[in-house]
Amino acid sequence: MSTGTPLFVASVMLVCVAFWGYVMQLYVIPKVILGFLMPLLQDRSSSSTYRLRFLMEYIVVLYILFILDAITGVLFLRIPLYYELELAFIMYLWHPRTQLYLPSKSGATIVLNMILLPLVMVKFFTARVHDLLLACIRLRSEAARTRAHAREMRLQKLRLETRHLWGMESCLNKVHDFLESRLAHDNLLGIWGVSGVGKSSLLMQLRQSYRIFAVFHHVLYFGFGSRSTVTDVQLALGVCLGYNYEMMPLMDEKSRARVIHHSLSNTSFLLLLDELEAPVDLAAVGLRMPLGKYRHQKVIIATGSKDVCALMGCAADNIIEIGCLGEDDAWSLFKDRVGDAIIDDPRIQPLAKEMAQACGGLPIALRTFAGAMSAIQDADEWRYMYKYLQARLPLSREQFADLLHNIRHW
Repeated sequence: MSTGTPLFVASVMLVCVAFWGYVMQLYVIPKVILGFLMPLLQDRSSSSTYRLRFLMEYIVVLYILFILDAITGVLFLRIPLYYELELAFIMYLWHPRTQLYLPSKSGATIVLNMILLPLVMVKFFTARVHDLLLACIRLRSEAARTRAHAREMRLQKLRLETRHLWGMESCLNKVHDFLESRLAHDNLLGIWGVSGVGKSSLLMQLRQSYRIFAVFHHVLYFGFGSRSTVTDVQLALGVCLGYNYEMMPLMDEKSRARVIHHSLSNTSFLLLLDELEAPVDLAAVGLRMPLGKYRHQKVIIATGSKDVCALMGCAADNIIEIGCLGEDDAWSLFKDRVGDAIIDDPRIQPLAKEMAQACGGLPIALRTFAGAMSAIQDADEWRYMYKYLQARLPLSREQFADLLHNIRHW
């Protein structure tokens, strides 16, 4: 008798037992026989390596099938021929006939490589994508925190560098928010107030600080006074951008505008226009409005008239008034510039308070008078200076400027 005869007899007997179990509706018996015993009785002529690999792949697929059947079997009880299809699938996994068209590929190998492993890889890929998304979110959050910290550090440094500008806290916060804003409509800010309240000092400090902060590629400051025409602004911009000062006046206004637009349209800049007495058409200068469509571009103007800010195109929320100091701030500034050693003198302090009050809260007047009196310790000289000031009040703007000029050279 050949060696294959006992295996054949055993196989026939197992099939009969499986059929009996199926007829008696004992479905566990066919599963055990067809799922575990029959694969062991198959042809053993193949190499031990191939057979071991087949058994490992087959067991993996079979156990996954049993787990799914235990979880979802109750749901599929009403499906016709469910158990028959399951038994047929088990036979497909190990039957040699499945290797007819794919040599060395059993049904278990096909199911494992073409169905189960791709599902696992999809889940792994999905997990990787999820991890990458979380990493991107974390990086964006860290970048936002870094930018917020940098903004706060710039504000603190700006406050420190402008501590000599009394009464500027609220104005400074608004200016800082404007400069840090990336909103499209936040590109033009107007600062207005009477002469001497500190507009020019603030703009010059912004120029110095933001050149150090390196937030903008260009930080440009111009003080114009009565000469605030389109040509004046173009010539000043041309020189600061490195163009020949002798060549720029030879060009017409439109040609200069094209040159300026070419230099500034694709870069970030902060343009500070000080002492404007009349509106200037920024589009005619070469700055296409609105600014900052693709770049961080800001313009701040300082003027003595609110109307100039409005005519320049500043939004109502982007117009800031710098007023005179209140009584307490004016006295603090005056006392700080004179020094406690002189102010604490009981003969001088009443005169100093009257003099500070006579300055009307104007910072430039307070600094000028306090600076002039900081070296005077004689109460009689303080009394004489107070009478000199009182006799000339009230003053026009030009007269007050002349008085401050005289006091500086007193």
